[in-house]
Amino acid sequence: MIHVLRVPFIHPFLVPIMFSLGRSLFAAALLAPASLTAQAHEHPAPARVAAPQSADAQRVSSTIQALFAAAERKDLAALDTLYAGDSLTVLEGAGMNRGWSDYRDNHLAPELKEFQNFRYRPFEIEVRVSGDIAWAMYRYGLAADMPERKLDAVGRGTAILERKGDKWVVRHTHTASRARRPTDPPMAK
Repeated sequence: MIHVLRVPFIHPFLVPIMFSLGRSLFAAALLAPASLTAQAHEHPAPARVAAPQSADAQRVSSTIQALFAAAERKDLAALDTLYAGDSLTVLEGAGMNRGWSDYRDNHLAPELKEFQNFRYRPFEIEVRVSGDIAWAMYRYGLAADMPERKLDAVGRGTAILERKGDKWVVRHTHTASRARRPTDPPMAK
């Protein structure tokens, strides 16, 4: 009998992160979410008490907050300073954009033009920093009036950031959302 070891695909962008984190920790980070998926859908996570954050973690959290605030203002120039240019990747639901210009021109800008009364707020931001790489997990609320419907959603996201000089830039985001339920937290003001 032949035994085949199945290894998950590792995107080339993640290889340097894997080596900076150590293979064991990186493998655990890749595989742990899959084992928890069924539980997460059935049992909402209890509210977390915010742990004290390092200065770097606070800067990463501020970058995530600035990203949401700039998007809510529809300020593409500000977003240009927060995203990592052509090395950006964005996964939203089943869609993917490669590079800031692709995301801006083919996804974000057209979407923002349709949004009226747009609110986009992150909360429960959890940050981890390892050298010049950081990742953040967060929840968010999104509400907007569109010509054909109203959006009122909650979602979860992950962002990978890289330190560039004295600031953090977003290299990758992955978000997914669903319609807000009565048991979800209200939209932050």
